[in-house]
Amino acid sequence: MSKFSHRTQAELAILLVAVIWGVTFVVVKEALADIGPFLFLAIRFILAFIVLALLSFHNIRQIRRSTVLAGCLLGFFLFIGYIFQTVGLQYTTSSNAGFITGLSVVLVPVFHSIMLRKWPVLITVVTVILAASGLFLMSVPAGSFSLSYGDLLVLICAFGFALHIVFVDKYSYRHNAVAITGVQILFVGLVSLVMGLFIEPIPASISANTVVAIFITAVFATALAFLIQNALQKYSTPSRFAVVLTTEPVFAALAGFLWAGEVFTIRTLIGAGLILFSMLVSITTRKAPKTTVTTHS
Repeated sequence: MSKFSHRTQAELAILLVAVIWGVTFVVVKEALADIGPFLFLAIRFILAFIVLALLSFHNIRQIRRSTVLAGCLLGFFLFIGYIFQTVGLQYTTSSNAGFITGLSVVLVPVFHSIMLRKWPVLITVVTVILAASGLFLMSVPAGSFSLSYGDLLVLICAFGFALHIVFVDKYSYRHNAVAITGVQILFVGLVSLVMGLFIEPIPASISANTVVAIFITAVFATALAFLIQNALQKYSTPSRFAVVLTTEPVFAALAGFLWAGEVFTIRTLIGAGLILFSMLVSITTRKAPKTTVTTHS
């Protein structure tokens, strides 16, 4: 099979991941009516680790002490991203959450510049201004100057995901990709479980919809999504994959519109458009890193 065919299949597969991640914003939002965010994440990520171990056990066996140390650091940033995203979904729309989470793409070059102790280049400044303008239009009601509570939580999540991507670029290439991914997933699951048992009530019952949501997010949005990235990214480039993944908030918005009855104003649409445009500019003008992992929903 030609290199072009491999690349096309890989990018179609990552497009499927973007669809899954986008749709799961609505799925998670609905599930949180039955179960607390910490316990939801605990079940989701521990189940995802089990699935990952079953599907790729020979890679999981390559976990070493150094992999655990690096994976726990990366897992910490992943945990920040997911818990603030999941809690934020209780107070904002799935479409807003999708676009604001996508701001992590814009924040990555900013954090890279800080780590390298260099002033950000002009294009980075431009994308940040565009993204901030879009965030303002989407999240701040006309005549007000305060960010809504849910959107503020999801904005913190975007910072967590951005730091995760930056540190993945720094550490993960030294380890087996699936092994270090497994450590991160298990870290999020175990920390969420401990916190959930302490601060959240154990639900007396869980609806069938919530069980389906946990299954979909664990198997498809976490374990399968990571396996697709790790197995197929070699056939494309990180930048091309990232461009495909910028469609994720679009699918989140469509899912919110079709299944959750979310309504878009002209102000919201303009804001979403500015964020999506800033993400595309940020990715297409960025030099390809050694490796990248994008984890959203």
